[in-house]
Amino acid sequence: MATIHGKDLAVAPPFRRLLGAEIVTAPDVDTDSLGTFSGEIARPAPIVETCALKAELAFRTMDVDCAIASEGSYGPIDRLPFRPSGVEIMAFVDRRRGLRIIETLATHRTNWRLFSFAAGDPDVRAAATALGFPEYGVFVIANKDRSRQIKGLASLDEVVAAVDREANRSEDGTAILIADMRAHRNPTRMKVLRALSWKLAKRLQRLCPKCGVPGFGHIESRRGLPCEDCSAPTHWIDFEIDGCSVCGHAAARPRKDGRRTASRLSCRGCSTAHAS
Repeated sequence: MATIHGKDLAVAPPFRRLLGAEIVTAPDVDTDSLGTFSGEIARPAPIVETCALKAELAFRTMDVDCAIASEGSYGPIDRLPFRPSGVEIMAFVDRRRGLRIIETLATHRTNWRLFSFAAGDPDVRAAATALGFPEYGVFVIANKDRSRQIKGLASLDEVVAAVDREANRSEDGTAILIADMRAHRNPTRMKVLRALSWKLAKRLQRLCPKCGVPGFGHIESRRGLPCEDCSAPTHWIDFEIDGCSVCGHAAARPRKDGRRTASRLSCRGCSTAHAS
């Protein structure tokens, strides 16, 4: 596994229990070179591609066939700006089989929040405590100069001093206090990574019925579940498609809830007729 933030502690138990596989941290890899939560280094590609690139870093320092890595993104939701959320991506790459599997997990389980303070603001201590500090880490950044991020703060006094210093350094006189989302400094994120690891390990248990390669699983959802009244297709999911990323074999499966029709309220024709 390519990580410098202890993610192997979250991934190892599911892989050991379900697959009998041991997770080994790749030595001498710098995953921060592919982007940092504190913002001083941007991702070189979209999040999914960056995650796969991160996994492949392991091949540079270890003679192994399989590698794994994760990438996360946290912040406010566009439609719900006051409710932070996140998405975790996990990539599994098997270079011998030519296999690449991506699993994702969206979550509202996060302490991500951002505060802005002027020097001397008495609310800094309370805000840091609300973020879970010191069990959870925090960053401090000058609002108008985000090239330097203060990390590794160990006490509330250090947090207050960093906010005062960075606020005085910023042109607008404010500093940002933000949750540290690095896995080793964020227990909630580690729990989300653990859940995603179970999801990925369960997928790797499934072999393609055609070529026998691991990772046969969901690749697409098809919409069009028929209306319970008129049988016209609706926007509801009708069935799921599982597939193999190596040989391309695919198979349809019904909805997990067993539902075969959609509510008439979800049907454009029936709801229009009802309204008129």
